[in-house]
Amino acid sequence: MKKFIIKTAILLAIIASIDVLAGYTFDYFYTNAKGGMTLRDNYICNELKTDILLCGSSRCVHHYNPQIFTDSIHMSCYNSGQDGNGIILLYGRLQMIKKRMTPKLVIYDINPEFDLLQGEDDHRYLNWLKPYYAKKEIKDIFLSVDSTEQWKMLSNMYRYNSHIIEILMDYFHPIISPNKNGFWPQPGEMDKLKIREEDHVQKESYDFDPLKLYYMERYAESLEDKIVFCVSPIWYGMDTKQLTPIIELCKKKGIEFIDFSNNPKYVRNDYYFTDGSHMNSIGADEFTKDLIIELRNRNIIK
Repeated sequence: MKKFIIKTAILLAIIASIDVLAGYTFDYFYTNAKGGMTLRDNYICNELKTDILLCGSSRCVHHYNPQIFTDSIHMSCYNSGQDGNGIILLYGRLQMIKKRMTPKLVIYDINPEFDLLQGEDDHRYLNWLKPYYAKKEIKDIFLSVDSTEQWKMLSNMYRYNSHIIEILMDYFHPIISPNKNGFWPQPGEMDKLKIREEDHVQKESYDFDPLKLYYMERYAESLEDKIVFCVSPIWYGMDTKQLTPIIELCKKKGIEFIDFSNNPKYVRNDYYFTDGSHMNSIGADEFTKDLIIELRNRNIIK
């Protein structure tokens, strides 16, 4: 029995040592990434300072051209959108950014799937926040999603296990990186094979995620009069019942809400899209110009 206890203790010590060593190693690779989304994430969370901050999912990172903002209104602009993510991640990022500065204007592109609706497990939105778990404002987000995360995060390796291959690639041999202003334009024309009409059938009602709605309201409150919510064009058009919570929030808080989702200029216009949800670079530039016009018409910018 004594030998068993000793062997078990040694095994646990070895596992703990490997975990600590791996954690330190991947922390080094992460913080010293030479390109890719890892370098971009480091910049957003630790260094970014900008007049105008663009936030949202992939529909943000591919649809809003910051350079057009800068050229038009002579203010710095950065696109911090993140593929496959929404309010839970972006609320955490905003808290880290606000430790350094508060943008003069934040434009948040609403994607109902990632910002409002119930769907996939909310744990997925924590992946890009794991390296920053030690920060109190980030730790609170983890606990709101799942209280058991505090025990999982005792593992140094767990903080990086969602992006191990990506971290290694971005340190040793980054393949692609967005522009310096965070924008990731999509070249090319519409690919009809990616159109799935059945995924965009209108429903009688929608189930909304209470946690997402909670962070959406906190996000708005933390920016007061510096936030604008927007829905960028979508090839399919959109059932606006999905947007009910954000429309109500904007009315309640006196926040500007700009909806291009069913704009006839863009709906089912193949010229501006690469697939049913994402615009190509031509569409992104055209939409950004139209958005600036709308912002000026509402006296949000000069």
